[in-house]
Amino acid sequence: MARYGRAFDGERRTAFLGVQLTPTERAALEADAKRQGAQVSAYARELMFRRSAAVVAGTRRNPDASALMARLEQLAEELSRVGNNLNQIARQMNTTGELRNPANLDQALEVHDQIGALIVQAVERVITL
Repeated sequence: MARYGRAFDGERRTAFLGVQLTPTERAALEADAKRQGAQVSAYARELMFRRSAAVVAGTRRNPDASALMARLEQLAEELSRVGNNLNQIARQMNTTGELRNPANLDQALEVHDQIGALIVQAVERVITL
């Protein structure tokens, strides 16, 4: 994923600054950044400009949230498939006036409800992270 979107008009980070640290200092910096849930470079940048640590914590990348978002994408794809099946069943009912296999409709509606419940759970989990 690109750092900047095509429509980004702001100033880009292109100027490099190298800083020498001892291995102990580097480990402490990495541990602090991890504890705040931020990347080391973002955490160090916040410290250099004496911004509050809350700003760094507010921009963290949470691996649990990333995993949940990936799962939400999978659920959205599955929900699309189920919706397609429901659409095909409805079309067949509207065209012929009959339902050949009512179990298909019941099964599709049940899966649709299950996926909806999983999406709600995942969104609630993301919100609490």
